[in-house]
Amino acid sequence: MSLVEINWHPSRRELRMFAIIALVAAVLMAVLLYTFKGLGMQWGAVIISLGATIVLSSLVSSRFTRVIYLGFIFAALPIGLVVSFVLLAVFYFGILTPLAFIFRLIGRDTLQRTFDPGADSYWITHRKPDHLDRYYNQF
Repeated sequence: MSLVEINWHPSRRELRMFAIIALVAAVLMAVLLYTFKGLGMQWGAVIISLGATIVLSSLVSSRFTRVIYLGFIFAALPIGLVVSFVLLAVFYFGILTPLAFIFRLIGRDTLQRTFDPGADSYWITHRKPDHLDRYYNQF
């Protein structure tokens, strides 16, 4: 089993959904580029026509749409892998590691991992439940 599974043979329904999402994304991208970057109307029309071409190709030929679909998958896969690893590294080294250092500085040991040579046992006694119905409503 690999890290990422690529659907090499998407169904016609998946290809149509891809085409509709591509059209919506093209329209949204054209509107946003026109609004915020001042992109000309002719370039917006080109972007929207590319989305419409994908939709029309999904209605005519599923093979051509499959090629476009796999092209987008291969273009987005490395970007997604890099972004996910970067976000995990930022979370781990930017949040968890400083938090662990702070806990170590203030002496917090929630798991009670300190060694006590005078202890007979490390068993922690808990109170018994009042009645067994409590197990059905744990939260």
